[in-house]
Amino acid sequence: MDGVTVITNPTVSVRVTSTANSFEALRRFNRAITIAEFKCKLELVVGIQASCMDLQLFSATDAFLQKLDDNEALMGSYPVDDNCRIHVIDKSGSGSGGFEDLSAVEKFQLPDEAYDKRSGNTEFKPGYWVGVKYDEPLGKHDGSVNGKQYFQCQPKYGAFVKPQYVTVGDFPEEDYGLNDEM
Repeated sequence: MDGVTVITNPTVSVRVTSTANSFEALRRFNRAITIAEFKCKLELVVGIQASCMDLQLFSATDAFLQKLDDNEALMGSYPVDDNCRIHVIDKSGSGSGGFEDLSAVEKFQLPDEAYDKRSGNTEFKPGYWVGVKYDEPLGKHDGSVNGKQYFQCQPKYGAFVKPQYVTVGDFPEEDYGLNDEM
């Protein structure tokens, strides 16, 4: 039996599931990486830290085969074939389903009274307008137009814009390098 060479595909496509979420992802991995390196790659797929993972290997027909518990072993040293399933168990105790239960996420709510003060029909121009208070003096007024006060801000910090041009968010301050010494 001298001269027998076993040739395998250097990569394998596996299905990835986890206790942290309910979806299944199909990913391709190199068989030459260690289980520790494999766990690091799985962090991006399942959202569990590599140090908090236990891995289980299932066949293409979902029969349990074994645990992938030797971090120094190569992935190719385990019987991982195309369409096998790798199940990631989160042993951190942080709970499961944290990314799926949106009812637990605190949401920003603008009271109707505050919303009505900031948007609506105006006397200066027909149509629907949104009052915007800028962080820098890039506006046209102080929240008042033709003597009518719609909202309050410093002079040149206020403007009215059409709703389709408004993007709500917490944006980082832009640095144009104007404060740098030459």
